[in-house]
Amino acid sequence: MRIGGVRATLGVEMKTCSRFPHLAAISLGFLLTACSTSSSSSSDPGEITEAAPLLDGDGTLAAHGWARGPLMEYDRALVQPERQDQLREWEYYAVFAPNFAIGLTLADLGLLSFSILTLEDYATDEIHDAIMFQDSDALDFPFTPFEDTLFESSTGSVEYRFEGDHRSITVLAGAPGSADRMEARIRLADREAVQSIAVSHLFDEPGEFFYENKRLGMPATGTVLVGDTTYDLGEGESFGVLDWGRGVWPHEVRWEWGHFTGTTEGHLIGINLGTVNGDDTPGSADSITVDGVLHKLPESIWEYDLDDIMEPWHFTSDDGRIVLTLLPDFDDSTVLALGPPLTLDRRKVHGVIEGTIGLDDGSTLQVAGVRGAAEYVEIIW
Repeated sequence: MRIGGVRATLGVEMKTCSRFPHLAAISLGFLLTACSTSSSSSSDPGEITEAAPLLDGDGTLAAHGWARGPLMEYDRALVQPERQDQLREWEYYAVFAPNFAIGLTLADLGLLSFSILTLEDYATDEIHDAIMFQDSDALDFPFTPFEDTLFESSTGSVEYRFEGDHRSITVLAGAPGSADRMEARIRLADREAVQSIAVSHLFDEPGEFFYENKRLGMPATGTVLVGDTTYDLGEGESFGVLDWGRGVWPHEVRWEWGHFTGTTEGHLIGINLGTVNGDDTPGSADSITVDGVLHKLPESIWEYDLDDIMEPWHFTSDDGRIVLTLLPDFDDSTVLALGPPLTLDRRKVHGVIEGTIGLDDGSTLQVAGVRGAAEYVEIIW
C-alpha cells in the first residue's frame, strides 16, 4: 500500500469549521452497461469474480481483493466479539451539480450514529448543514448496497431506498418553516448490473478489515431546500457517487479518496482514486467506469500541498495510464471533535479534473470538465 506522494507536512495551519463531510440514464450505453469502450476480461489474480463470504467463521478476512461489484458477502454477526467497538459502518452520497454539491452521510461509529446533510454553494462559498444524532442502535444497516436504510431522530429523518433501476433519498431535518430547515429529495439512476469497484482491505491485526463499494456515474435529479431557497439538480448536468463502507478499523487511520463523475467525450464516467493505510496488495480501489463498465486502474500516486490545498492536485501512475490534474475551486476542509476519542482532520477540495486515462482495451480517454472532490483524512476513533 502507498498513501501517495504527499509533499507537505501534516502539522500545518488549516481552515476549520463546525461542519462534517463527509434521471433517467443518460444513454443507451448506461442502460445496457455496454458501449464501445468495453472492458477486457481480467487475468488479475487479485480480482474476485464470484460471490464469496467476506469473513471466515473466526472473523478474519476471507476474501481479500477487488471485484467489479459487491461480490464479497458481508455478515456483521461474524465480526469478532472483542472488536465490536471497532466496527464502523456508513453510507455516504455525494452529488455534484455545476453550481453546488450535496453530501449525505449516514454512519454508525459504535459510540453513536448520526446523519449529516450538507450543501456546498459554489457561488456564495457558503456551506449549509443539518446534523442529527442518535444512539448507535438507531441504525440497522443492510448487508448489501441494494437494500433500504432508515434513520429517525427527534429532529428529522433520512431514508435511502434502492428501487431496482434507481436510488431515492429523502431527508427532512429541522423544524418546518424555520430558517435552518433542510430537505432533500433526490433520485439517482443505478442498477445492480452496472459495474462498480469493490475492495476489501486488510489491516495489521487479525479481524481488522475495511470493505468498500464505490458506485459512481449515477445521473441525478431532484431538489434540496435550505430555509426558503431551493436548489435544483438539473437533468443531464448532475451526477452522484455512493461510498458504501463496512469495516473493523484500527483506532487511528488515514486515507486518500478522490471521486469525480460526469460526462466527457460523450461518455458517462466515474473516476475513483485513492486508498487507505492498509494492505491492498491484491488491488486498490483506483478505477474508472465508462458507460457502466469498470476499467481497473493501477494504484494512483498523489501529489498535493497540504500547506496550500487550493493549488492543483496531481494524480499519476507508474505505468502512465493515469495523468490527471484537479483544479480546486472550493475548500471543504474540516476539523471535528465529538469528544474523546473521536476526532477527524480532513483536507478536502472540490473542483474540475482534466487529463487522460488509459482504458483496459488500450485506448486513451480524454477527461475534461468533470466535477468531483479529493480529500486527505486522518481519524482517531
